[in-house]
Amino acid sequence: MDNVKELIQFMQPNQRLDLKAVALTHVLSLTGSIEGKDAILLLDDMLMAIFGLTFDANPTVAKDAVLSLINLTAEEAGAIKVFEFSKKVQPSFDIVGVAAKQICDEQAELADAWSMVLSNLTRVESLVHVILDTLEPTLPQLAKAFAKLDYNKKKSKLHYLAPIFCNLTQVPRGRELCCQPKYQLLEKLLPFASFEESVVRRGGTIGIIKNICFDAVYHDAILNEQDDILVAILQPLCGPEEFSDEDNEKLPIELQYLPESKTRETDPDLRKMLLECLLQMCATRRCREVLRAKGVYEILREYHKWEAKVGRDSECLLACENVVDILIKKEDEIGLDNYKSVEVPAEQSDKFIQEDAAYVKSLLD
Repeated sequence: MDNVKELIQFMQPNQRLDLKAVALTHVLSLTGSIEGKDAILLLDDMLMAIFGLTFDANPTVAKDAVLSLINLTAEEAGAIKVFEFSKKVQPSFDIVGVAAKQICDEQAELADAWSMVLSNLTRVESLVHVILDTLEPTLPQLAKAFAKLDYNKKKSKLHYLAPIFCNLTQVPRGRELCCQPKYQLLEKLLPFASFEESVVRRGGTIGIIKNICFDAVYHDAILNEQDDILVAILQPLCGPEEFSDEDNEKLPIELQYLPESKTRETDPDLRKMLLECLLQMCATRRCREVLRAKGVYEILREYHKWEAKVGRDSECLLACENVVDILIKKEDEIGLDNYKSVEVPAEQSDKFIQEDAAYVKSLLD
């Protein structure tokens, strides 16, 4: 601990550049281990020094300072400590405001690094409400930066904006802001559910959709006439299969007559999330009827064949089965409006899980 403390004196703004750089390099290496992070997080003066060096005129020093913050906020306890300390230190360090400003600055060299810091902070659900107080005015600009692939002129990709928005939608206020027509955030984010170049951007976008689908308040808005959210869910699950004209007419226009080159989502975790979105949408009778009318069963029928032969992920197969089992039933057979109103006894639930696992295993054998 004493050795770490000694570095603080060399990490002051008015110190010689070579001393700052060497000391910060050592600190950055320490943040790569749990023990090192724990030691640094106990030293308020060290955190204050790191905050100050994020503004250093030397780009390498500034970068190492921000990279240190990424590592320090990687776990929940560290994120909370850094965030809370940034507010109480004098003068205060508006870490969220600084990150947002850097991300929105087209000429910022460290926009990607700051987006990773903000992604770590927003991952902590208990911090999201306070963070939104700072971020709300900048949400439209952040969405613009995310939607325009060449937004940053210094080659920052800004992929981590997707998990930031996903983290914000953990809470009701975040979902409300994301779905508010005046901001049009969702419209800017949705196309990236199928963005092949980055699994981070793609996964964060799918996470946003999942969080919204899990909130029944938005089900009617999701299944609107534009079909934009439904298309974002279904498109990654679609392949190049040909449908009959009758089946094609059911599908949203964007999913009709897809090219032979069309591929499915390669990440099984993301495929499962998309299927879970559909399962949530099956909760009420109205939504089930819309999903059937939009050809969701037909798409999942072909997807199921592909998953059993090519994808071969047991959890995805089971998730698909759960949706299909509901959609193939007539409403008279289901006999209730809302599945979520049904309570299944624990022993019966365990039995279903075992039966499902055995069935899926038989499909993959």
